[in-house]
Amino acid sequence: MALMATPRFADLEITHRCNARCQYCYFYGNEGVLYQDLPTQRWLDFFAELGRAKVMYVTLAGGEPLLREDFWELLAGLVRSRLRFELLTNGWPVTPEVARRLKDSGRCYAVEVSLDGSTAEVHESLRGAGSFAPALSANRLLQGAGLPVTARVNVHTRNIEDLPALAHLLLGELGLPSFRTAGLSSIGTASKYSADMFPTTAQRLRAMQLLAALEWEYPGRVLAASGPLSQWRTFHAMEEARQSGRAPQRGFLTGCGCVWSRISVRCDGAYVPCVLLPQLVAGHIGQDSLEEVWCSSPVLSAVRARAEIPLDSCPECRGCEYSAYCTGSCAAPSWSRLADVMRPNPEACLRQFLHDLAAAGLRLW
Repeated sequence: MALMATPRFADLEITHRCNARCQYCYFYGNEGVLYQDLPTQRWLDFFAELGRAKVMYVTLAGGEPLLREDFWELLAGLVRSRLRFELLTNGWPVTPEVARRLKDSGRCYAVEVSLDGSTAEVHESLRGAGSFAPALSANRLLQGAGLPVTARVNVHTRNIEDLPALAHLLLGELGLPSFRTAGLSSIGTASKYSADMFPTTAQRLRAMQLLAALEWEYPGRVLAASGPLSQWRTFHAMEEARQSGRAPQRGFLTGCGCVWSRISVRCDGAYVPCVLLPQLVAGHIGQDSLEEVWCSSPVLSAVRARAEIPLDSCPECRGCEYSAYCTGSCAAPSWSRLADVMRPNPEACLRQFLHDLAAAGLRLW
């Protein structure tokens, strides 16, 4: 795959501070990761560098990015550098004034608010008390300001049966154009997660079926780049390809596509291949140039080299009838569970999932 001269996107964790402690969050508790915010000027200098490098889009994340006291100064720096931005927020700090100023920046192309349930009981089960009402309020305020708003739904053991009601709330009552779903994964340091957060085999299948039904009910409005719905689509495409012997012809570790178009920066200024791979440091802003890191970093080069590894060379894939139709999925759980990005994601293996379903007396198709 050809590498562009500079990244098109930059994912920036501008702060480690957060007013929530979601139990499944990938951010906290990662061994070897420093949680120290950079001063204002370091970020402003970097925004100028992004502008000179013709980076087009940035994602402002954290932590909770709106908790930075200098947030509006940073936003002004983004605007000066002609960068368009997306904001990820839990909604707590969003006020009418915040919504208005985001809109007035003229550079906000999306705001994503996290919402995991249709009621406070469900939403707050892993996100913490008092988090539901602010998320609802933020959606309404941001829409009222004329901003493009979406929601992120993290599917876990406590909200699977609530998914239809949540879809009705988001797409019906709130009138969002779409929402994005994701699943829990042992990202960062695997030992920090409790086992009861992760769906059982039967629960995974149930989540897939419910989301597939919602996708049918709301065409084009239930989105997924990871998690149960994404796996449902991928697994069925793989089975169809296996039966027909036609595309998608894959068979290599190509599932990690972000490193070809995106760069990520931790709150302490460390370049990393992805926010989900926080331990793999490729350099530091203010010390290493963006272009040099992007084109020459051994860390980024190693992650990109996954695409050259045939799946049938991996021990867990040998003899698998799906290996020619598989991409190995995301590298982050491979690192978290196996300390090796050159292995397929053990949490997204179709052969293993089918085996587990059969053991439970269930079927995918």
